[in-house]
Amino acid sequence: MHFYEGWADHHEVSTDGFPVYQNTVMIQIERPPLLKLNREANRDDFANYPDEYAAFKTINRGRDGSVSEQGYPLVMWPVLTPADIQIFAARGIYTVEELAKLAGRRDMPPDLTALALRAERMMDMQQNFGKYDIMLAERDAQLKEVVEQLKEARATISAQNAMIDTLKMRVA
Repeated sequence: MHFYEGWADHHEVSTDGFPVYQNTVMIQIERPPLLKLNREANRDDFANYPDEYAAFKTINRGRDGSVSEQGYPLVMWPVLTPADIQIFAARGIYTVEELAKLAGRRDMPPDLTALALRAERMMDMQQNFGKYDIMLAERDAQLKEVVEQLKEARATISAQNAMIDTLKMRVA
């Protein structure tokens, strides 16, 4: 049994004649081998299955827009599969920064540890990226200064060449 996001048909019809579907929380109830029921969840389901509903809310929190304020959302990181995103969301991990903090832990499965190490490397690269921006800005400022000095040197050389030419004419 689990909750999921789905849509419900309340037998409404839009002005263009097509059915209107509404986003809703659905529940899937299974009793193997033959029963598999998908339907819209109601208040009794939330009360009867509080742990499953809490897990559903935890997983859906990863899709919330406020996650991006805390860091880079896992749902936007192309490295992860939808299953990986679900695994981390169930554990309350929604950003790459949070995942990077788990790098090096030995109590996680190897595939999750590898993803955590990859997230940590990404964070390290981003920290160095700012360092290179500063270095490039300093280099551009130095280059601008050197160009100005070169213009002044060319003007001085041109003036000195003109003076030398006039002195040569006087001597001759």
